[in-house]
Amino acid sequence: MVFRSPEFIINGIKVPEFQLEKGSLIRIYVPNFDCSGKPLDFDLTLYLIERFQKQIKDLTWAKNYHPNEIIEFLSPLSVKGYLVGKKKIKLKVARRIAEELMINLTDKYNQLDFEKRKALIIKAAFENSDFILLDYYACSALAIDYLEGVVNSEIEKNKSAIAFDVLQYAHEKEPFRNIKPIKLVFD
Repeated sequence: MVFRSPEFIINGIKVPEFQLEKGSLIRIYVPNFDCSGKPLDFDLTLYLIERFQKQIKDLTWAKNYHPNEIIEFLSPLSVKGYLVGKKKIKLKVARRIAEELMINLTDKYNQLDFEKRKALIIKAAFENSDFILLDYYACSALAIDYLEGVVNSEIEKNKSAIAFDVLQYAHEKEPFRNIKPIKLVFD
C-alpha cells in the first residue's frame, strides 16, 4: 500500500475511505457545486491536495507551471530549461522524456500546446517521485485521452497517482484497468 485515506466529510460531500496500491491510480471525481448550489470550483480539489500532502511529506503535485512573465518574456524557458533547470532532472533523462513526448529540448515551454505542457509536467513529477497527485482540470476531451495514456505508461512502471477531475466528465468505464474511480457525492 502506498497511501490510505480514512473516510471524511467536507462541505457535505462524503469522501470514502480508500487505499492506493503500487501500480494503480485513484481518480477522484469532484462535483462542481455543493448541496446548496454554490460553486466548489477547484477549491475542493485544492483542499484535498493539501490534506493528502499533510499525510505524506514531500508528496508531489504535478501542478501547472506558470512562468515569470517578465523574465521569461525576455528569455523564454526551453523544455531543457524546465526539466534540467527547474525540475533538476539529469540531461540524459530530460532527452528521454522529450523524445517520449515527441518534443525537442530546444522547444520553448510557453509555445507548447496545453496537453504537451501538462504531459511534460506529469512526466517530470513522475521522474522525481513514484507517487504523485495530478489534475485534469482545463483539459479538452482529446487532451484527456492523451494525458491518460501518458499517466498510464508511468503507472505501468509500478508508480502510483491520485488524479482529480470534474464529476460531470466521469467516464462510464475507465480507459485502463489500473484506475479506480471515486465519485464524490453529498452525504
